[in-house]
Amino acid sequence: MQILVADDNPVYRSLLQSLLEESHFEVVLACDGAEAWEILQRPNAPTLAILDWMMPGMDGYEVCRKVRESRGNSIPYVLMVTSNSSREELLKVLVAGADDYLLKPFEPLDLKIRLRTAIRILNLQERLEPASIK
Repeated sequence: MQILVADDNPVYRSLLQSLLEESHFEVVLACDGAEAWEILQRPNAPTLAILDWMMPGMDGYEVCRKVRESRGNSIPYVLMVTSNSSREELLKVLVAGADDYLLKPFEPLDLKIRLRTAIRILNLQERLEPASIK
């Protein structure tokens, strides 16, 4: 499974890449929101995106909003990563269409648990979509 990691901080980008590759995911990296948006427009775009909320130019919030406008509630599953723990700001992220969020700094186990949930939801969604076409 491919996972997009978009973060302007090279340390967090590298940390996420290492954690995901340890779990045998294929990682696609983006340094900012504009690059993430471009990757998510590709025909074989990753089905799971981990977006940093605060990035220069187009932030994770804007990327998430644009993805939901163009694709509705289907894939990708969006996990927003942020250091902002304000309840109002976290709700704003969810209203923009993020499926979940993770607060920085995070423990690797927190990420793994959220990924397990994301994969379960994506698998269920994949099984339901052919049934809705009939």
